[in-house]
Amino acid sequence: MKAIRLLEYGGQLVFDDVPTPTIARDEILVKVKSTTVNHVDLVKASGAARQVLPINMPWIPGHEFSGVVEQIGSGVAAWAPGDAVFAANGIGGAYAEYLVVKPAAITRKPSNLSFEEAASVPVAAETAWQGIFTHGQLGKGQTILIHGAAGAVGAYAVQLASHAGATVIATASGGDEAYLNSIGASRVIDYREAQFEKVLREKVDVVFDLIGGETQKRSFLILKEGGHLVAATQPVSEEETARHRVSGAMMRLAPSAEGLGRIARLLEDGTLRTEVASVYALRDAAKAWKDIAANLSPGGSGAARRRSHGKIVIRVA
Repeated sequence: MKAIRLLEYGGQLVFDDVPTPTIARDEILVKVKSTTVNHVDLVKASGAARQVLPINMPWIPGHEFSGVVEQIGSGVAAWAPGDAVFAANGIGGAYAEYLVVKPAAITRKPSNLSFEEAASVPVAAETAWQGIFTHGQLGKGQTILIHGAAGAVGAYAVQLASHAGATVIATASGGDEAYLNSIGASRVIDYREAQFEKVLREKVDVVFDLIGGETQKRSFLILKEGGHLVAATQPVSEEETARHRVSGAMMRLAPSAEGLGRIARLLEDGTLRTEVASVYALRDAAKAWKDIAANLSPGGSGAARRRSHGKIVIRVA
């Protein structure tokens, strides 16, 4: 089968022929249709976080996917060849034509989504769900401030929080205001024009921080006592949480087929919508990585070039 592999930390992605994996009696072979580019793939590949996010070389990236069940083990009863599925995993492996999974790890693909759209969902949507509900304990009638709200995770967080009956305040660039309002934000603060802690007159129950740095530090100033600060990019200061009498946690996604199933139902009934920014062929994965790296760099040319919302998707089959 064709696959993209990384042979060494910091190395180039290689488009390779590798053996098609075989399955055990309790496993499923999925024919991968699409996968995506995620920041965690780039971090793992760089080796910058190898002590906490180690990988075995050669490594096939890809932490989420959509596809079709190709073959089932003799002990598998819940799935059948031809079933359309999608999922996230914590180890990668989806930058390949075939992937071995456990039956409990996958969820049925929403019938109204293409394979490209479905692949863009699991990591971002589950991160948003776990961030605001599991860690942030957001409830109806509360107020949440979402930093980086126009990104893939932030957009799901806006939609999910709004659907739950919370008031959503978002920080983003001014050009994203109309988009964020359309998906449920009550107020959008342009981070380039105003400091959120100076323009917000009331404190919030939850801060979902997808930015970090000074943004996170200033967020303590607008949290209610007993509120929750949930971060996805860096640890939260224990000293600051104690001083402001709030709780703080850095989350790490724990993929859950059950949780993704809930999200799938919201996608099918139109409560949630997903966005695909662009699509690359598997052999062009290295170019896709360069493009997302440009978008993640402050002042990078990619930020000006790509205005679309959503994930970068890689079409495998």
